[in-house]
Amino acid sequence: MAVSNEEMLAMARELPIPVPWDLDVFIQNLAAYRGRPIRLIPTDTAALAGSPCGLWLTREHDDLILHEVGTSEYHVSQIVAHEVGHMVLGHGRDRAFGADRHREQDLCRKVLPAIDPDTVHAVLGRTNYASDQERDAETFASILMIAAAEAADGQSMMRGVFFRRR
Repeated sequence: MAVSNEEMLAMARELPIPVPWDLDVFIQNLAAYRGRPIRLIPTDTAALAGSPCGLWLTREHDDLILHEVGTSEYHVSQIVAHEVGHMVLGHGRDRAFGADRHREQDLCRKVLPAIDPDTVHAVLGRTNYASDQERDAETFASILMIAAAEAADGQSMMRGVFFRRR
């Protein structure tokens, strides 16, 4: 099911976006909002096949978002927002590698050796950059960042002084 940009913006506006933007606070707020812990894990994603910048792993009681280590704060926010897009848009219902559970387990062992691969229910990875889900998640990420800027702008003292609504 395709989601319009207007629907994505409405969805993003419903999320608990902190002002000013703070990725860690956003993730804490989002975890509370969803009722599931979310952990951000910086990792060397270049070691992954296809070199995705981020991955979303779902487990029984929490979610893990892996993002590229050593990149800019803005890029980390964009990567995480992309994976949040998958969450919000319901993309986690499909497995990243189809029925290839062994490929998912191998990926988990390689990237997160401290985590038992059997605890991971699904890995949503970028295996097809041209897929509708990937385009939608990337669009959602951009829209979420716009919604964050909009929220900050709406609380700006200067905006209230110079741009009062009539």
